[in-house]
Amino acid sequence: MKILVVDDELDICEILQYNLETEGFEVTTAYSAEEALELPLQDYSLILLDVMMGKISGFQMARKMKDNPATAQIPIIFITALDGEDNLVKGLNIGADDYISKQKESSGFTIG
Repeated sequence: MKILVVDDELDICEILQYNLETEGFEVTTAYSAEEALELPLQDYSLILLDVMMGKISGFQMARKMKDNPATAQIPIIFITALDGEDNLVKGLNIGADDYISKQKESSGFTIG
């Protein structure tokens, strides 16, 4: 199973890549939506996608993927520091399959 991790934070990409590869998944990382959109997205089985990034947000990237028949069926899980029900609803309305919150701790980030 090929997973694409899209996040502008190098540490988050490395943590997710390490843990997913340890579980036997093939992982590619991209540090922006722009970089991710240049990849053959139809080759991935799952996209883990940050919301707050550069020019193109994760919400915008997800909308582009869901509007494209070649990528519309790929599951998307948002991983973001944004909290609140409004953002959760927005992400799910775009077509995301789940929404995981990043939490800032004094020692770094946790995914939970």
